[in-house]
Amino acid sequence: MDFINQVSRGLVDRFSVVAFEDLNIKNILQNGNLAKSTLDVAWGMLVAATGSKAAYSGSEVILVNPRNTSQVCSGCETIVQKELADRAHSCPRCGIVMDRDLSAALNILRLGVQSLRQIYGSPGL
Repeated sequence: MDFINQVSRGLVDRFSVVAFEDLNIKNILQNGNLAKSTLDVAWGMLVAATGSKAAYSGSEVILVNPRNTSQVCSGCETIVQKELADRAHSCPRCGIVMDRDLSAALNILRLGVQSLRQIYGSPGL
């Protein structure tokens, strides 16, 4: 719990907007390949702790639909199919090559900012 509090505090102190995938933890726990990793990071507790701290500090926590966040190219938004074991993202359309998790993180951030624009109608975000 101490680790979760440290990470969530660091996120809220460092960023005014934090975007997480809105994961269905119960479904993930049924997948033997993903269950241990999800439990190891206590995903639900991290999201809740970050949301709680953000509420008190004026930051925003946005939950985004996780669908295709690791399949969509963060450069051109083309879907690039990958297996779970594929750790690199390589787009045949725009040529971007990067770590799969970095590309997914950029997509999650993009979706979070889009959600904020819809909520607040601010083109300046």
